Amino acid sequence: MLIGVSALGAPWAYLLFHSLPSRGAFLSAPIGLLLLHHVAWLGLSTKLFENGRGFVVGAVVVLVCFTMGLLGMFHWRRIEFRLTSRLWLVGVVGLIIMFAVGVALRWINPEISGTEKPMDFALLNAVLRASDVPPVDPWFSGESLNYYYVGYSVMGILIHLTDVTPAVGYNLALAVVLGLAAVVAGSAGYDISTLVGVGRLGRRTSGMLSGALVVVAGNLAVTREVLKGPAIDVNGFWQGIGWHASRTIQRETTEGLVDYTINEFPAFSFILGDLHPHVMALPFTALAVSAAVQWMIAGSTRAHEDRWLRLLSASLTGLILGALYSINAWDAPTFSGLVVVGAGLVAVGNAQRMRALGTDALIAMVTAVVLWLPYLLSYDPVTRSLGLVSVRSEAVDFVQVFGLLLLVVVVTLVMLMWRVRPDGRLLIGVIGGAAFVGVFIGGGEVLAVLAAILVLSGLAFFSYRDARGLAPLLWIIVVGVSLLTFVEFVFVDDFFGPPYERMNTVFKLHYQAWTLLAIASGPGLVLVWHRLRLVRSGSGRFGRMIFVGAFFPLVVLSVTYPIHASLMKAQASPVTGTLDGLAADRASRPTEVAVADWMRVRAPRNAVLLEAPGRAYSGDSRISTWTGIPTVVGWIQHQELWR
Repeated sequence: MLIGVSALGAPWAYLLFHSLPSRGAFLSAPIGLLLLHHVAWLGLSTKLFENGRGFVVGAVVVLVCFTMGLLGMFHWRRIEFRLTSRLWLVGVVGLIIMFAVGVALRWINPEISGTEKPMDFALLNAVLRASDVPPVDPWFSGESLNYYYVGYSVMGILIHLTDVTPAVGYNLALAVVLGLAAVVAGSAGYDISTLVGVGRLGRRTSGMLSGALVVVAGNLAVTREVLKGPAIDVNGFWQGIGWHASRTIQRETTEGLVDYTINEFPAFSFILGDLHPHVMALPFTALAVSAAVQWMIAGSTRAHEDRWLRLLSASLTGLILGALYSINAWDAPTFSGLVVVGAGLVAVGNAQRMRALGTDALIAMVTAVVLWLPYLLSYDPVTRSLGLVSVRSEAVDFVQVFGLLLLVVVVTLVMLMWRVRPDGRLLIGVIGGAAFVGVFIGGGEVLAVLAAILVLSGLAFFSYRDARGLAPLLWIIVVGVSLLTFVEFVFVDDFFGPPYERMNTVFKLHYQAWTLLAIASGPGLVLVWHRLRLVRSGSGRFGRMIFVGAFFPLVVLSVTYPIHASLMKAQASPVTGTLDGLAADRASRPTEVAVADWMRVRAPRNAVLLEAPGRAYSGDSRISTWTGIPTVVGWIQHQELWR
């Protein structure tokens, strides 16, 4: 199924990413999946069709027709398109391999229980049975779902096509997201390193590093467990580093906890198994990174391209950016800015390029609104205000989360600024000294370090603004570090009060920053190694020794977490060796699950359940969760969060 979706998306990916070295060959699967979903989703919005496998197959036929029309329209590019077929095959193989990794991870840890997995399963079932958009809220009958539901809808397309049960489809969806995210992130790393000018081995290594750092690498919080000795984490997943790696940046005083934040990263997400919007958005945020690179390097040719090519390319960009808002609204401002502002900064000073960019940006923004209008008209954001941070992160905690990625960033920036004459080295010394003094004055807070890295990355970006490969790399770093700095000043004011007031802001923006800095770290590491190899003197050999000595142990530690945490989570799981997320419930509640299976298949679409109101993070409201049939009221706290 993934291969077919990838084949359908290949011409569209080439159309959008034709200026990249890979020509979008690795990006066809998410593009194809997004287009297929949108055809089906718009069909449901008309209220003329009934959701199901037959309807989705019809959407496939429609997309095939559009794709054939596209190939006919741009027949003059067919020969060039065929030249990317080898890269496309490499991408498909990589997707299958990483999908298999995701399947294996869910095979040992399949249960859909605990944390917010019941919520995710309820929303997935709700969109699977919905024949209208937005779907009915499964935990508040009579009301539409006021949440980011489109990610569940995208995964629902694949579940309908494969005709697996939702309990199996839930786990397969997580595996699909892992595979897509790894390949798409790797594509960005591959393209940037190629533009920078490294060789074939370097760009392949860069792609693999970017993909691995995004979805496989863990943070360095595991270091404190390693230092305890051989009996690492005898407390299991929930009481040990498995869970607490995602709760590293905390502050306590004599009065108690004063700052509680969530420091989740993708490897933790896939091990935990929550099918949350920010997880499902991961392949598409990485896709937006490639769109940003495309827009930044295509500026010199944009004004001279075929007008239909420009129109369709800008419209596809709008489809991606609009999808981010409906999959996980937190991502839309960041990645829209990454694409449009980045292209604008590169084009500044060239009136022709700015006019062409302005036209394309307007098309993209209008398309994003028009194509996703049914969602925009139905979704009512609950949070609309900002607050000022009063308690900031401590450097010692922060390094445990972002230490590896920030070290790569700093080394890359120092190497690049070292060559800037006449004052690059002086600037490095002044900025580094200011950061050290700032941490001391700030009582160990990380803000001064982040501000210093942000200033250095900004200077590096404007120093290399005209370099085709370095400008996108440095812009990605600037945006990533800006996110880390932003949450030390401002938080989005939501349902939670102190000490949880900035919990969600840190959670969502740190997740974005991890994606951006991990993608940038692949080309960054390869570029630094490439430059060190060019130095043939003793200082070059010494530099390479320092490079290996610094990064090798950190990479080992970052890989230690996913291996260890996966084993701990499997031990904590009541069942293994299956993809059925309800296998444990089938053993402990066989009658209830059997009833739910019967109702899911046979209950009319307007059916309503009556269950006792549910407690958050519990097994309450489980029949509506397992079927998607709305209950009068489910988890009460989540209704308060959504409305």
